Amino acid sequence: MGVIVSALSLAIVHIAGDNVAVVPAMAALIGDGIYATIFFAYMIFGAIVAGLSAWIGAKTGRELTSVAKRLFGVRGKYGLALAVLAVSLPASALTGGYFAGQLLHNLTGMPYIFAMTVCITVCSCLATGCGRELLQLSNYLALLLIPAVGIILVALVNTVQTVPLNNPNSLNDISWPLVLALIGYNAGGMRSALVVEAGTYLTTKDSTGVFLAILAKFFEGLFTLLLAHLVLLGGTTGQMPLPDVAEKIFGTWGSLGFNSILLCIFINTMVPAMLLNAKQISVLTRLPFLSALAIAGVLVWSGSFISLDVMLKIMSGTGLFMVVYIVCIAYFLHKQGPNK
Repeated sequence: MGVIVSALSLAIVHIAGDNVAVVPAMAALIGDGIYATIFFAYMIFGAIVAGLSAWIGAKTGRELTSVAKRLFGVRGKYGLALAVLAVSLPASALTGGYFAGQLLHNLTGMPYIFAMTVCITVCSCLATGCGRELLQLSNYLALLLIPAVGIILVALVNTVQTVPLNNPNSLNDISWPLVLALIGYNAGGMRSALVVEAGTYLTTKDSTGVFLAILAKFFEGLFTLLLAHLVLLGGTTGQMPLPDVAEKIFGTWGSLGFNSILLCIFINTMVPAMLLNAKQISVLTRLPFLSALAIAGVLVWSGSFISLDVMLKIMSGTGLFMVVYIVCIAYFLHKQGPNK
């Protein structure tokens, strides 16, 4: 029971822009094919990557950067920084720029460019350690997503005909580029770091850390399936379909609350992501943290102007690069034999 609770907690921590924004938007676009897409991205390939990352942490007792440097020297440290940035920068542009900007635009009516700039600037400031109370409040408010989704599900099931999950054509409608992009989300950025740290913490408990990571990814996949299902039940379209579903159920004022919860999730995701981006840029350039953070902010801001389709294609390639790097680390660790 303790492992299940821990896995659920880790899954909640992992809820990010791909779960509440990318997948719902693509569900509105590709329809029933989203079910099999999520299954392969999270419950198959995502679970494998999470298990490998946790195994690395459990075997070495070190964070991923230290492991890469120990195996491959300084070049390994630089290679890992590049691999992380290749995934984290596009993901940050989508979460903190593209979707957060759209959401803040819907909430306040301010122009998208200004809203997106405000989101990135605020998250960058929070990454420096300012406004810790605001970040803590955002963390607590984000937890309200769980009961809000439950209320929406009950309301839609009682009023709308359920979409069948066993559509025989769904496997033929899988979006493989989206699968690769979601694998990139799972492999890169803070998620791999969190999973490795979980494995490190449980290094003395045999395979508990690996099982925990895999189970957490499975729970995350189930929750993402639920969000996609809500979009199809609600029959909404557009790039931000979840807020539209919430407006149908809660009305205008209720949807403002739901959108605020989503914005809190974006903030919770973006602050550690900007911190990670800055640290990796600092590793590559040897610049001070604040200078590296400013560069990361400019890169994320620039990437926010790229279309969703193009950005997902970019992440398909960069995500594979990160997966290959993690597999290489796991392979060389395996060749070394038991950790001394």
